[in-house]
Amino acid sequence: MRNLIRRILREDLSKTSNFDTILTHFKSITPKSYEDKIEDAFEKIKNYINEEGFNIKVINNCETGFKGVRTKNFIIICSPTSFNTISEFIYILFHEIQHEIQMGKLKQQNPMSGEIEDFEELYKLYWEMEMDAHNYGMEWVEKLGNELNLPKQHYQLSNIILNYPSMGHSTRNMMETLHKQIQQMKRKGMEYSDIADLPIVKKHMDKIEDLF
Repeated sequence: MRNLIRRILREDLSKTSNFDTILTHFKSITPKSYEDKIEDAFEKIKNYINEEGFNIKVINNCETGFKGVRTKNFIIICSPTSFNTISEFIYILFHEIQHEIQMGKLKQQNPMSGEIEDFEELYKLYWEMEMDAHNYGMEWVEKLGNELNLPKQHYQLSNIILNYPSMGHSTRNMMETLHKQIQQMKRKGMEYSDIADLPIVKKHMDKIEDLF
């Protein structure tokens, strides 16, 4: 029995957190000479999250069509070890953190609460929040980029992220589809209070894990 307890304790202590797994991933795809700087950047990210009290979760190996989402209970990052660059991870993380700030500290209305029936009103609110979150994500990419000073090929953003402010039309089409789905769920008497109740998100919730 004593040996069994020791083995269980050893296994528990040897478990790697998602945060450490993500850190290891980005260290493995960037030049070894930048390892210390990457560790410093991740330490700053971790301290910021803990100081602000953000509840960050991870869904590994998920296929949701999104890389991050803010729900009423926590912020979810989807398959972070599939991100091509550390800058992409920083952008997605802080984009979603800003949504938490908007609806937490700033007490702004949640456009995905299902309470707004008029789509034009919903989309206007949503897109304004998206651009605010986009700018916040870009600020952190620049801030940590200046500290990391990685070669460009290891610290760049996809065209989708760079061109996001001009993609309002395609985002609008996606939002219109989601809005119709939400309203249909409510008409059928189905539970809906947040984006986490959408089938595309809900089916992955049993895979959710802590970041730390």
